[in-house]
Amino acid sequence: ERNLRKSNMNILPANTIVLDLSMDEEAILARMKPKTRYNIRLSLRKGVDVRSVGIEGLNIWYDLYSETALRNGLYLNDISYFRNMFALRMEDSDDEVKVKLLVAYYDEIPLAAIFLVMSAHRATYLYGASSSAMRNVMPTYALQWKAIQLAKENRCMEYDMFGIAPSPNASHPMYGLYKFKHGFGGEI
Repeated sequence: ERNLRKSNMNILPANTIVLDLSMDEEAILARMKPKTRYNIRLSLRKGVDVRSVGIEGLNIWYDLYSETALRNGLYLNDISYFRNMFALRMEDSDDEVKVKLLVAYYDEIPLAAIFLVMSAHRATYLYGASSSAMRNVMPTYALQWKAIQLAKENRCMEYDMFGIAPSPNASHPMYGLYKFKHGFGGEI
C-alpha cells in the first residue's frame, strides 16, 4: 500500500506554451498576435533597453520580484533561491546551463526582469517580475523579444514560456498571464 497524496503546491506548471525558434525572426514575429508585435515594436520605439546583468543585478531582480509577488499574492522565495540558480548545471553533463538575468530599463529605471535558462536546444522563461510603474512603455514585451533573440543566438530551437492557466477562461486567476504568453504565438 502506498501512502501518497498530492502536494498542496505545484512546483512545475502543468501547462505551458512553447515557441518554435527554427525560423527567422520575421517568421517568428509573423506568428505572434498583432497586438504583441505592436507592443514589442512600441517598447523599442520608446527606448526600452534590455540588458543581461548577471548576478550583480540580483538585488534589482529581487526588488521587482517582491513587488510582483505582493501585487499578485504570490509566494515569495528568498533571494538565496535565485542566487543558487546561477550555479545550475545539467545533470550528467560537463556543460553549464546558461542562466541569464535580463532587466528592462527605461530612462535607467529598472521596470521588469526575467530569468532565462538555456540548455541544449531549449530556452525557458523561468521567472518574471515587473514594476507597476510605466507599464505603457511595454518593458515585458521588450524582455521577451530579447530573450527570444538570445535563445536563437544560442542555437535553441524552442522557447518555453513556462506556465499558463489550464484553460483560456477569463475568470481564471492566471488568465492575464495566459493572454500575455499566448500572444507570442507558440503551441500549448
